[in-house]
Formats: sequence, structure tokens, C-alpha cells
Amino acid sequence: MRASLHGGSALSTNVRSRLRVAAIRIAALAVLGLLAVPGGAFASSSILASCPTQTVSTPFSQWGDTNDYYLAPGGSFEGTADQVGWTLAGATLTSGNEPFLVNNPGDTQSLTIPGGGSATSPYFCVDNTMASLRFFAQEAAAGGDLQVQALVQTASGVDTVSLADLADGSMPSWAPTQPIVGDTSGLADGQKIMVALQFSVTGGSTASWQIDDVYVDPYRSG
Repeated sequence: MRASLHGGSALSTNVRSRLRVAAIRIAALAVLGLLAVPGGAFASSSILASCPTQTVSTPFSQWGDTNDYYLAPGGSFEGTADQVGWTLAGATLTSGNEPFLVNNPGDTQSLTIPGGGSATSPYFCVDNTMASLRFFAQEAAAGGDLQVQALVQTASGVDTVSLADLADGSMPSWAPTQPIVGDTSGLADGQKIMVALQFSVTGGSTASWQIDDVYVDPYRSG
């Protein structure tokens, strides 16, 4: 049985009110005509096969979220840039982990993204069981929003889908984001697509955000 989130989250009311989260719309690409027609661009670019089974944990249980999550590729930001595997444009791996150490007590790094910079994960498999993502963040220097997008591979190229916008000033210290919840039910059972996550910071060069431990929720019904 999937656990539900409760109102007892440790995030402050201010963070809740200022954290502007847009629904994940990977399945909602249907409005672009990608799922509307059988055999269309999206359908023909996806594969009818299950995504690999991932090792899951409950990293957000202390905030009342006991759902299972798996770590996105390179999502702990431990190791060298080559080992992490993310594409960094101005962003850097930096010392200092999110203080809750939910991935591993020995973790020592996070990712810093300055204003105008971005970081893009490797592509990974998404199916209709993957309902949300969640990660840790703090705004290291004020002046810009942290934006989250999905890059979705299709037969005609890559579509960019806006997922969330964390407002300037909303997360002055390390905290888990609210779950960024979406609806992937538009994908048929067994249908999978390849998606990368892209994080970017708006505003001037003095703005800066840190992120760490990026997790995906692979809810499986039945």
C-alpha cells in the first residue's frame, strides 16, 4: 500500500507558500499530439518493455513521506565530474553535503549552480509508475529562481517540459523540496521513455543554488 503524505512536514509555512511547483507533465505531452495518435511520434519513440528495477529506500521518512524512492543517475553528486556523469554548464561539484545524509553517512559533496548556469542529468528510463521526484536544495546566494525541467526523447528530437520553479528566497537553508508530483498515466503499461532532468538558475551571476540527493518515486500499483 502506498503511504500518503501528511501535513506534518517539517518544511515551514513560508517555504510551502513560496515553493512554486508545477506538475510533472511527462504524460501530459499528449497535448502536444505525441500520445494522442497511436503510432505517433511519442508512441513510436517509446519502447514497450519494463524499466529496470531500481534499488529503493525511504530517504524522506523523517519528513512524513514514507514512499519508496530511487536515486537518479549521479544524483548524490559524489566523486569526480566524470563519475557523476552530469553535463555541467557553469555548475560545479562542491564540498559540503546536504546535512541530513539520507543517501550515505559518508557523502561529502553537493552540486552548486550559479546564476545563468545549469546541470543536466544522464538520461534514464521513465514509465507510468514513476509519479514524482524530490531532492534537497538551498539557495546559497539570493538573486534567482531554481528551475527544473525534463528533457524527453522523442522520435522527432528532444522536448523540454517545465517541472518546477523554486522561488528566490524560498529555501534559505538545506531542506527537502516538496514532492514534485505528476501524472504519467498517459503512458501505457510497459511503455517507457528516456528522460533527463535539467536544473538551471535564473538571475544575475551573484545568484547561486545548491542541490543534492535527487530521487525519483517509482510507485507501482497492484
